[in-house]
Amino acid sequence: MHDLIQLMCKEFVLDEDRLDPRKRSRLWRHNDILQVLNKPKRVERVEALSLDMSQVCRIIQLSPEVFEEMDNLRLLQFYYKDADWYDNATKLHLPQDGLECLPNTVRLLHWDLYPSPSLPLNFCPESIVHLRMPGSSLTQLWEGDNVPLVNLKVCDLRGSKELIKIMDLSGVPNLEELDLGECSSLVEIPSSIQLCRKLTKISVSWCFSLCGFPSDLRLTSLEEVNLNGCPRIRELPKLPSTVKSLYFGGSGIKQVTAACIGHLTRLQRLRVGEIVESLPCEIGFLNCLQELLIRDGGPKVISIPDTICNITGLVELLCHSCKNLESLPNGIGRLKRLKTLSMEGCSKIRSLPSDIGELTSLEILDLTGC
Repeated sequence: MHDLIQLMCKEFVLDEDRLDPRKRSRLWRHNDILQVLNKPKRVERVEALSLDMSQVCRIIQLSPEVFEEMDNLRLLQFYYKDADWYDNATKLHLPQDGLECLPNTVRLLHWDLYPSPSLPLNFCPESIVHLRMPGSSLTQLWEGDNVPLVNLKVCDLRGSKELIKIMDLSGVPNLEELDLGECSSLVEIPSSIQLCRKLTKISVSWCFSLCGFPSDLRLTSLEEVNLNGCPRIRELPKLPSTVKSLYFGGSGIKQVTAACIGHLTRLQRLRVGEIVESLPCEIGFLNCLQELLIRDGGPKVISIPDTICNITGLVELLCHSCKNLESLPNGIGRLKRLKTLSMEGCSKIRSLPSDIGELTSLEILDLTGC
């Protein structure tokens, strides 16, 4: 929304009642919101509550029934601007037993650093479309598996380090994004994820305890898979040709075969780490590839397949700490769109190909440690 339109609309909302914020449909000014949270009575008109927690300078103690009368609430946000929740402790404190209720009308629930191990037992999340609770203290979202989540499209629980399990996904047919990055206690992704036919993105990066992951992820809408930093995942799942971004650096996946990636003809970004053998020649068939990162290659990673020079749209080629890599591919000068070439820490590379000067788009050349 254009800034001027937003300002105009905010004036309309303020005109609903200039004196009492409880009689307005939308609340965004932190002083107004704090007033409503302290005295949550006669707040039936409130439909949206959005509080930038970076503007709050003190601890706020919420009562267990703070949302009890907000029967029309559709948007609830307690967020840190610029996603700086990483560097903050929660400023919203709940009673020991948590909240008594959340309005069942909520469609967007965004609560950074949610301080309770679970959501209220009587909360029916059937209306939820976007669920964003990064850095939460959740151990699991809901008791039981038969939770109606037919409208849920985005589930973001990044950094919820106490999260042990997520719900059964068979009742989430419209899920499009699932981000569980840095949920370091999470053990398993349920196999019912195969029923999420609209899923476009899944991230379980840096889930150190994750050992159960579906072997087949051939979902026809899937575009991004992030398995970075998952040492207990040892095999790349079967993926559809729709995948555009694939990351598994620092995982337990040590080998990349033609059967794994040869069919990923729409792949644009590939980041791998600690592989024990060189990439297969079939990587040259990935004509859409724009970024390739190889990190910490094993003793048999002594070269990059020459077929990579067939990928004329490649923009970034990064090989970091591949200590046995001896040379760059022949014909590298054909990569006319290459902007970044980095061989940082590849200590056995002693010379550059003669056609290096034909990389007419090259902007960054990093040979640190060569």
